[in-house]
Amino acid sequence: CYAKGDFVLREDLEIFESKLAKFVGTKYAIGVSSGTDALKLSYKALGLKPGDEVITVSHVFIAPIQEIYNLGAKPVLIDVKEDGLMDPNLLEQAITKKTVGIVPIHLSGKVCDMDKIMKIARKYKLWVVEDACQALGAKWKGKMAGTFGDVGCFSHIAPKTLGMGGDGGTIVTNRKDLYTRINLLRN
Repeated sequence: CYAKGDFVLREDLEIFESKLAKFVGTKYAIGVSSGTDALKLSYKALGLKPGDEVITVSHVFIAPIQEIYNLGAKPVLIDVKEDGLMDPNLLEQAITKKTVGIVPIHLSGKVCDMDKIMKIARKYKLWVVEDACQALGAKWKGKMAGTFGDVGCFSHIAPKTLGMGGDGGTIVTNRKDLYTRINLLRN
């Protein structure tokens, strides 16, 4: 890195992105500066705008809620089950005409019931941003966390599964349109 002067958005990052996409099983991975930025850029790429509503949970680090709010949208908070994960049985009653997306939060290596969440998202044509910041490598019925929705977001700060010195984050997706938009936003 130092010998080549390859510091920002260069070969080492491209290698990391390729390996992470392969590991989780997506076509694309985009390295960003933090898990918070992964969420923010995902919301922007999906077109979140003021007045929109996004359903998530209150039992979470502030970043997913904060970035919805910072973009002028309204976070709609539902309760969690005893395992601390989103209760998908509460989703439909929280959906309004303004609802555009769902942000399930996978915590401590546990993955939300993505079958139920994705079924509801498809029924109401909602996008899904998986906050998998605490679940890199975790699986739901054999499929990796972060690969069910439109995008999955990971954090790489020191205490996370794939921690590093300083900040870091990654967005994964199978959608080329989102990959292109997120890369433009990242730059």
